[in-house]
Amino acid sequence: MPNSNTVAGITSQGTLRNQWPVQTVATITETIFTVGTDSGTTQFFLTPPLISTVVGAQPAFSVAGNPAITGRSGREYGLPNGNPNEGFTTAVLDPGRIFYVRFVGTGNAGANAGQTLVVSLYQGTSTTLGSDKKIGSTGAAYAAVAGGPFNFYVEAALLWDSTSQILSGSYEANIAFGTGAQYTTKTVIPNVVTAVTDAKLSFLGTIALGNAASSTIQLSEFVIDQN
Repeated sequence: MPNSNTVAGITSQGTLRNQWPVQTVATITETIFTVGTDSGTTQFFLTPPLISTVVGAQPAFSVAGNPAITGRSGREYGLPNGNPNEGFTTAVLDPGRIFYVRFVGTGNAGANAGQTLVVSLYQGTSTTLGSDKKIGSTGAAYAAVAGGPFNFYVEAALLWDSTSQILSGSYEANIAFGTGAQYTTKTVIPNVVTAVTDAKLSFLGTIALGNAASSTIQLSEFVIDQN
C-alpha cells in the first residue's frame, strides 16, 4: 500500500484520467498494463519526478486520504493526508540510493486447458517490449486451467546513480490462483541495465497469457517508493 515514502505512481481505480480501468486481455501476446486517459486508455510508463519536472496539484496517493485537505496536520507519520511527497526528484537517488518499484493487482483468468499467467516488470521507454529490459516477474507460467480470480504483485529494490548509469538490484513476486500460489523469493534482477540516464528511469508492467481466452486485469497500484 502507498505510504509516506511513495513518491510517484497511480493508486486509483476507475475509468477516468490517471485511474486503473479493468483491462481485458484476449491474446497470448504479452500485453502492457494500461491507464485511463481523457479519451480512453494508453500504455502506462511509471517514472520518478525529474529535477526539471514542474509539478502542480496532484491527487492523494492514499485511498484513505482526503484530497480536499491540504494541511499536514494529523496523527499519522509522514504525509498524513495521503499527499504526494513533492520533495522527491531523481537527484535524491544520487549518489546511489535504493528505491522500490511495485505493482499490485487482481484479475480473472479465462478458462482453457492451456491457460497460464505470468506478470512481469520491465525497465524501458518503448512499447516494443523487445527494446525494454525485464527486471522481474512471477516466474514460470502459472496454470489457471479452470479460470477464475487471481491476484499478484511484483516489487523490485533498485539501485541507480547518474555517474555509472547502471540500474541493478533484486525483486520478489507472488501470484495466486485457486487454492495455490507461486512465490518468487528475493532474486537478483536478470538484466543489469546500463546507460540509464535519469530520463530512462521508466518502468512498465505486463501480463502474458498461455491462451487467448478472454481475461481481465485490475491494478490497484503501480508506485515508486524511496528508501
